[in-house]
Amino acid sequence: MKEEILEELNIKENHERECKLAAGGLPESIWETYSSFANTNGGTILLGIREYRDSFTVEGLTDKQIVKYQKDFWSTLNDRNKVSKNILLNHHVRPVIVREKKILRIDVPAADRHDKPVYIGTDPMKGTYKRDYEGDFLCAEEAVRAMFADQRDVSGDVEVLEEFGLDVLNQDTIKGYRIIFEQLHSGHPWNALENDEFLMKLRAAAKNKNGTLSPTIAGLLFFGEAYHITEVFPNYFLDYREECDDKAVRWLFRTHSNEGDWSGNIYDFFCKVRTRMDDDIAVPFANRRNGYRVDRVDVHDALEEALANALAHANYYGRRGILVVKKGKKLSISNPGTIRVTKEEFYAGGNSDPRNPNILKMFGFVNVGERAGSGVDKIMTAWAEQNWKKPEFDFSERSDRVTLKLEVGQVVYIPGIADIRNENTDYAEVTAVSKEEKVLAYIRQKGSISMQKVMEIGNYRSRTGARKLIDKMINADLIEKMGEGNKTIYKIKE
Repeated sequence: MKEEILEELNIKENHERECKLAAGGLPESIWETYSSFANTNGGTILLGIREYRDSFTVEGLTDKQIVKYQKDFWSTLNDRNKVSKNILLNHHVRPVIVREKKILRIDVPAADRHDKPVYIGTDPMKGTYKRDYEGDFLCAEEAVRAMFADQRDVSGDVEVLEEFGLDVLNQDTIKGYRIIFEQLHSGHPWNALENDEFLMKLRAAAKNKNGTLSPTIAGLLFFGEAYHITEVFPNYFLDYREECDDKAVRWLFRTHSNEGDWSGNIYDFFCKVRTRMDDDIAVPFANRRNGYRVDRVDVHDALEEALANALAHANYYGRRGILVVKKGKKLSISNPGTIRVTKEEFYAGGNSDPRNPNILKMFGFVNVGERAGSGVDKIMTAWAEQNWKKPEFDFSERSDRVTLKLEVGQVVYIPGIADIRNENTDYAEVTAVSKEEKVLAYIRQKGSISMQKVMEIGNYRSRTGARKLIDKMINADLIEKMGEGNKTIYKIKE
């Protein structure tokens, strides 16, 4: 214990340590620090230590002071008019001896989300603090409201939006999602359902008090139109930018949810952005698997999951929205809302606590995202495999955001997650010699292909190009058309 304290004293105060002299009594500022540690990542308060010009001296406390300070501390901590909640146990407050002098050590753990906010006084909007490297700071009302919202065990994103009907949802988004769902889950009973029933199964819609259907929060965010989403979440904004070093050029490419020429929902944003993020991840032609060039490796899966996780963990009541920025080989993904588990649990994985679990589930149905909490580990492992710079997470308590910073480069094919993630997606994981071969490879595996999927795997921006490819393959007696209208599919010609 002595060595631990002495080591700490050789380091400046930081976001997890606070030293106070406490010569004249229990410092009033101790309660701000208690609140800030509890609402952030925990920390240690040391009483009886003098700080002068970034150096620390053990002054110590008398036995009488130790007894009085402990009594006063517990008395205030258990007074609900002064402190909202006591999250400490007896062993968290104890005297220790350093350099033959006694000090009082108070270890404050990070509060569980069910106990946050921990605040001083009776008004949480005026007494809730957090901690960063600059010290304790008073939380904005927005951050306090987010903590109260995070207390709920029931998923907030399945709340029914009674004031809306299903007409606020984008039908093209639903159609595109269902096409992918059907291709990944051939024979699934949901495939035969009408849209309304399908959305209810996803918990994207539910019956309102009048017995009619309304979207849930998850349904509105995932499938809705942006202008309807902003009626519920005024600060909702999804932004993707590609920047360069030329200051005269603001950005090389940009798309955002307020453009008006697309839905602006999170699923369409995900689909638009993931392909752009992949562009600078170069896979050498020499990388082959089973005679095909490898077009997707573990890095792609990890990157895809990072984007989905940001969308599923975001606090959509927060300011500034989702921001994805690509600049050369550097990529950052930032979302409002801090993590709901400790940093140790976050990095260890296996204990995910998403803010919007139903959104994460809907991504999962189309084979995106991890419900088991392994997303961070997947990212770290994929980058380590390539010997790229270790990904960095910036947890900004003051701005209430989480930002993932990545650097990408040329990859080397390493058999792993991308090979086994889903046996139904080989078409996306390999690049054949031609687009015709890609289509045929997909049909051999799935049994058939839709026009939408041809557009996707052929990277066509419109149906025109996909139609020409299909017509060419039909004329060559490679494939044949089956069905009409929305049910049209193409199979290998017998």
